[in-house]
Amino acid sequence: MRGLLVGLIVGLVSITGCSNKEKKANDQAVKAQKQADDKQAEATKAQADADAKAAAAKATADTEMAKAHDDARDKMQKNYDASDRKLASLREKVAKATGTKRKNADAALAEVDKRAATVKTDMANLVTAAGTAWDTTKTQVEADQAALDKASDNLETTLK
Repeated sequence: MRGLLVGLIVGLVSITGCSNKEKKANDQAVKAQKQADDKQAEATKAQADADAKAAAAKATADTEMAKAHDDARDKMQKNYDASDRKLASLREKVAKATGTKRKNADAALAEVDKRAATVKTDMANLVTAAGTAWDTTKTQVEADQAALDKASDNLETTLK
């Protein structure tokens, strides 16, 4: 009987021991899952913070770029306006010219008008352009403005 009792006690201890091992394993699994969930939440928060910082940096860069574009556009418009004022003065001189001088001045004025129209069209395109297209259009406006200025100078020379 004593053997039977010892066997029963050993069996109960084994079952209880397994039960404790399972409980311990389950507790560890729950703890590991909680840690994984916490790390995932941390990573998600870090990503959200990084996204917010990136969005703020992009907004700042966009604002600065828009201001730079506006400043450049204003400068180009001032250059065009100055050329246009000079052209108005030259038109008056062309109207007073006679003979061969008038014929040459009319031809030079036609070239100036063509160049002025090109600059005006490019300036209109500059308003709607963005990104690299804006840079390309800006370069084109500057080149066309230089050609307009040269044509105006040639007209002025013709009228002397």
